[in-house]
Amino acid sequence: MTHTKESALMTDVAIAQAMEPGSTTTPRMIVHEWVGQLTNALSSQDVAAAADLFLPDGVVRDLLALSWDFRNAIGHQEISTCLAVPAADRPTSIQVRPGNASVVVEEGTSGAISAFLQFRNSAGNGFGHVRLVQPDDDGTWLAATLVLALDALDSHPECHLDARPSGRTHGPVRNRVGWQDGLDPEFTQQEPDVVILGAGHNGLMLAARLRALGIPALVLEPNERVGDNWRKRYSSLALHTPLASDHLPYLPFPSTWPRFTPKDKLGDFLESYATLLDLAVWTGTTVDAAKFDEPSRRWIVDINRQGNHRRIKPKHLVFATGMNAAPNIPEVPGGSEFQGTVMHAVDYKGHAQWQGKRAVVVGSGVSGHDIAQDLAEHGVDVTMIQRSGTFVMNTSTFHKVMHANHVSGKYSTEEADLINASTPFGALPAHGPKHVELVKAMDRELLDGLIEAGFELSDGPDGQGVLGLIFGLNGTGYYYNAGASELIIDGTIKLRHGSVEGLSSSGVLLDGDRSLAADLVVFATGYQGAPSVVRQVLGGDIADRVGEFAKVGADREYGRLWRRTAVDQLWFMVSLGIGDGRFYSKLLALQLAAMEAGTMPYTEQEQ
Repeated sequence: MTHTKESALMTDVAIAQAMEPGSTTTPRMIVHEWVGQLTNALSSQDVAAAADLFLPDGVVRDLLALSWDFRNAIGHQEISTCLAVPAADRPTSIQVRPGNASVVVEEGTSGAISAFLQFRNSAGNGFGHVRLVQPDDDGTWLAATLVLALDALDSHPECHLDARPSGRTHGPVRNRVGWQDGLDPEFTQQEPDVVILGAGHNGLMLAARLRALGIPALVLEPNERVGDNWRKRYSSLALHTPLASDHLPYLPFPSTWPRFTPKDKLGDFLESYATLLDLAVWTGTTVDAAKFDEPSRRWIVDINRQGNHRRIKPKHLVFATGMNAAPNIPEVPGGSEFQGTVMHAVDYKGHAQWQGKRAVVVGSGVSGHDIAQDLAEHGVDVTMIQRSGTFVMNTSTFHKVMHANHVSGKYSTEEADLINASTPFGALPAHGPKHVELVKAMDRELLDGLIEAGFELSDGPDGQGVLGLIFGLNGTGYYYNAGASELIIDGTIKLRHGSVEGLSSSGVLLDGDRSLAADLVVFATGYQGAPSVVRQVLGGDIADRVGEFAKVGADREYGRLWRRTAVDQLWFMVSLGIGDGRFYSKLLALQLAAMEAGTMPYTEQEQ
């Protein structure tokens, strides 16, 4: 992990004076003392004493640091259980990371210290982050959150920075092999250890991580070019997330890159990423059949690569096919009578052929807003049908509230990722009401305008906003405003409420015997869940064993993403955005490498 902008952070002395004028106890001393107490408690196996170092509702998140899994604990009882690990699994050392930038006091607080840590365990090195507060006036510092994440394996040093490959050995070398000759993207010399289905950002980031660890990996992509999954979408599409959250590992976007990445540029960047990092990607390739062979402990994967058939036998199979599968298109009567065009949002390519015509967009989530805006900005008479309330915030507010650590300028990308990982996914909805309060304060004018225009707003489940929708319900129903809201407010995008009951020859039939003329109807009605792809590729038996792997479970973790599943040597590299993919791709790659090193058991039963 790297860290930057040390000059922008307060020194120990300045922090101490800001916290308590005249104090000789620095924040670094406070953190060192707390870490020392934690280390002593763990080494003596006094988990009760360790738990007492946390707030009553304190949080611990273990990401391959204390176990070969993702675990979390909230409260003293759970923390005691989480920290009660065998001696072989306990960190051999935990320290405050060197450097002035590793310890800071949060702005606007009188006594909250955040610190970056480093540790060693039996497998390698890791990093951590702790947030300390003073709940009382007795001088005691307790941890609100602690996250420890494995970062490097002794068995598989990461080939980057000072450990990068030389490219050419200087001096005479008999039978020298050139760089390209040393690559084997066709896997003629060996089988890949890992086959990854999907060359989107998730699949490519995992492949890059594995290559840096020396693990042979092959990515299979059905499109003809890497990045086509973005290029084939409508022309105005761009990422909503801030650029600071969207960098890919080893190859961040250049400083001249647009703040919001257009879809074609992202597609080209992904293609360049695969080329520059020497990733083995077979495009135009689909899987005909795949099954696990118990005797050899390998997958047997039959593929069709642009009409040529081949069988490959990797040890691990990874689905990187995205959170969304096939589109959900509601069955409505009258489809054969409609004289216009009906499509799902995934098939919408742009406004060009609809200028001067009438369009109806069914749905008021992100896709529905984006498509309605694209049509309206180019002279199309467009009506949005809102079926239920939508949580709305400006994109700028979304960045400040949901991506605060990445856009603050205080932290490197890796540091911001680690801080965000302090909170278990299942605990995020509890922070939702505070987010909703902030959004309403920051976007009051916009929200009032939407209400006046008749747009139905929602605060999400139990007032938890986006966090409750995504991590509670695993659902949608939100929009980060990039301009569509203003068009709804001024009436450019017309608004109707209700459900589509059917189609007539001339348009849409709504409930209550209402009708709406249309030349184009776009159903922005979401997608089937990720498990449906597993059922399609591996069959019903394995799909049933895997279950709903892409939902937050009772353990507050995100199903079985990025870690063991109910099927040995089957993995899921799926994420909601580039940021999560960047962070968890490393943890998944480390698990695969640890298995190849014999450090992590191949099966869950052996663990």
